[in-house]
Amino acid sequence: MIWSVPALEDATIYESDPYRNSGLDQVLELRKSGDSSTNDLEESRILIRFDLDDLTTVLSDNSISINDISASLNLYSVQVSEVPRSYSIEAKVLAVSWSNGTGYSTSPAGEISATLATDGVTWESTAGSGSLTWSASLSSGTELQYNTSSIGGGVWYTSSIASQSFNRKSDDDLTIDVTQFVKDWYNNVFENNGILVSFKNSQIAASNYPNTTLQFYSTETNTIYQPQLFISWTGSVSYTTGSLSTVTFADNPIVYSRNFRGEYKQNRKVRVLIASRNKYPRPSFAQNSVFSTVKALPQNSYYQILDAHTNKVLIPYSNATKISSDSTGAYFDIYTTMMYPERYYKFEVKIEFSGITEYFNSNDFVFKVIE
Repeated sequence: MIWSVPALEDATIYESDPYRNSGLDQVLELRKSGDSSTNDLEESRILIRFDLDDLTTVLSDNSISINDISASLNLYSVQVSEVPRSYSIEAKVLAVSWSNGTGYSTSPAGEISATLATDGVTWESTAGSGSLTWSASLSSGTELQYNTSSIGGGVWYTSSIASQSFNRKSDDDLTIDVTQFVKDWYNNVFENNGILVSFKNSQIAASNYPNTTLQFYSTETNTIYQPQLFISWTGSVSYTTGSLSTVTFADNPIVYSRNFRGEYKQNRKVRVLIASRNKYPRPSFAQNSVFSTVKALPQNSYYQILDAHTNKVLIPYSNATKISSDSTGAYFDIYTTMMYPERYYKFEVKIEFSGITEYFNSNDFVFKVIE
């Protein structure tokens, strides 16, 4: 099962503009520019934080231990330009708190540049003018790296760094495993000050990179692609069939929804009931229709969730989306925290038969999220 947490706050900090806050920008940026031969290197970094106050309740409701979870940071790409053939992006646990601010990296329409807000986190400080500078926040076990005389860019714990590598055929979306980050926050090893996302510093310092820009949607976006923290687990999956027989590939099965509501409220945990039957059942002389006979799905059955308008996969097939079963049929539970009200979504089903994998979708699998 997967519980998604949207970003509480995020901002980009710019080495080239060390006093600029961008807390209300609709995009987050990773930039790198300059020439290593002249030591004229500049970059930008992303700061992002998630509210995990409900994590204890979610774990308790699902009878899950913090040791059973996996977590990933998900940023969705807007566009990229001048990307190297291969590169790495790192995520680091921030060591001090910071303020989001109300500024922009560039002037929005109608704004006068000279009056733009510079409050909130910047390359130089944690909360704008007059606040603590990043360089003043250094303590044992933390690190601050910079490439020019503009000292700043965040302070993080050197023991908590995760990374993701990309090449020219990679998807541009960012999905970094931050399982240990979440466990450390939950166990009070570190305070939850959020995550810093940056290019791998050693690559920037050692290579003659072109001007590269990666843009991701921020929490201020008006799209469905807000940054998300996915927390997943498999421990709540159960499988029993009772008196139900299990559908086989030879049955040419139909997978359908049982008492599907079609509408679900946002920020809820909901249960979806599904079942299967033979497409062409053998006739029999019985009181009930042969078409009403429910069969159990095989144990290796999975679901995924997509946006119905764009077909963007929100929750992909994985061990965390394995379908449960009881004596009445199959089911799975989902949280609608990542879904937007007044928008349509759909689920699809994958079933692994003996040596054969089949996929099932239907117009009946479309649902709407409401407030």
